[in-house]
Amino acid sequence: MPQNFLLELVQQRLDDFCEDKRHQLLEISSDLEPIIDYTQSLLSGGKRFRALFCFWSWAGYQPQEVTKDSINIDSPIVGVAAALEMFHAAALVHDDLLDQSDTRRGQPAIHKRFETLHQTKSFSGSPAKFGMAGSVLTGDLMLAWSSELFGQALQEVSAEDEANCRTQFSQMRFEVMAGQYLDVLEENAAPIRKQSEAVAIANRVMLYKTAKYSLEAPLLIGAALSGAAGGNLKMLSEFGIPLGLAFQLRDDVLGVFGDPEVTGKPAGDDLREGKRTVLVALTLETLPASVARIFNELLMGGEIDAEQLEFMRQTITDSGALEKTERLIEEHSNRAIEGLANLEISDQGRKMLAALAQQVINRTH
Repeated sequence: MPQNFLLELVQQRLDDFCEDKRHQLLEISSDLEPIIDYTQSLLSGGKRFRALFCFWSWAGYQPQEVTKDSINIDSPIVGVAAALEMFHAAALVHDDLLDQSDTRRGQPAIHKRFETLHQTKSFSGSPAKFGMAGSVLTGDLMLAWSSELFGQALQEVSAEDEANCRTQFSQMRFEVMAGQYLDVLEENAAPIRKQSEAVAIANRVMLYKTAKYSLEAPLLIGAALSGAAGGNLKMLSEFGIPLGLAFQLRDDVLGVFGDPEVTGKPAGDDLREGKRTVLVALTLETLPASVARIFNELLMGGEIDAEQLEFMRQTITDSGALEKTERLIEEHSNRAIEGLANLEISDQGRKMLAALAQQVINRTH
């Protein structure tokens, strides 16, 4: 079954839901329309990894091969996949605000769109504060909408499968928020931590903020919707967690060395945002104290010019941290591939998950 067919169904489910919300918002006030405009804009792009991993995990436990004729826009798996994409978009809105990242997928982040609205309409007060308020509230609405989409999708499944899906969905939300807080904490607390703890802390943040939420959780939710449980879910975790770690480590590398034309983010954005990634932790643990102090000051300063960015990139490379990170990506990827080989799923599910895994491992944005 072509991937595009599934993605079109998920997009249509999101569009239909948003149009319904547009009508509800406009019944309250036309001033609310930017909220749904910005939401739909954000939901129109992205790699859709969460939807795809969820779907093919579900398909892997189906008694027969999944075809275009066996699913439609009202199928529970389509609604669940759409709910995951809505939740992901909400997390991006809040993440961009917390990181003060001005762009997302080559377009202004949601808080910057509200800032522009403030300026265009000549509102009084601070555009930045308005942008912050607008993005917080929009992200909160999207979190609520993800739950609504999820609930709608589960209306016609068995009580047991619904309960198992909700358990996995709740666990995902809990873990990603915990990981997000640890990420914010580390950006502020790192200077007073022991340098020997930095890599372990960065790995913990990576596990909960990204690896489990981005890949493990969608796999578990899709499988739970198919009625899988127990050992099958454990085996899925042995595939999803290392692949999620490889996914985030690649993201860390792209956040420093990626091409802005491809990533849709400014060059070196992670360094400007002061992110305490595994790549950064591996760099700092090998640097002489004097160089580490300069690197840390730049990382915490927020404003990095082109020359300083090049210094930081070169320092990361010379320290061996980039090479170590690439080796870690390879090691986690190999573990994931081994985990996939051990899964007791259909040939179709294994084939499609393998193809997705290669996209994650070899991605450039």
